[in-house]
Amino acid sequence: MTRTASYDSLPNARRVATARSALNAAMWARGDNPDICPEAVIDLLVDLRHLSVARHIDFTACNAAAETHFETEISGGQR
Repeated sequence: MTRTASYDSLPNARRVATARSALNAAMWARGDNPDICPEAVIDLLVDLRHLSVARHIDFTACNAAAETHFETEISGGQR
């Protein structure tokens, strides 16, 4: 898996906005209630798992890498 941006190239506020946009798009595509809540996040994660299976992508490995990236980003790259 390749990262194209360093941990400090995208401020956390921008990351939150990006995630909110993705979540809103997923809820709109499903015709769901526009409230951002745990169930909406769960639904998006389930959809991503389905996509991963369909595209032969190892979701568990991607999720583990995402956890590592997240920890690095919130620690300011000090991890």
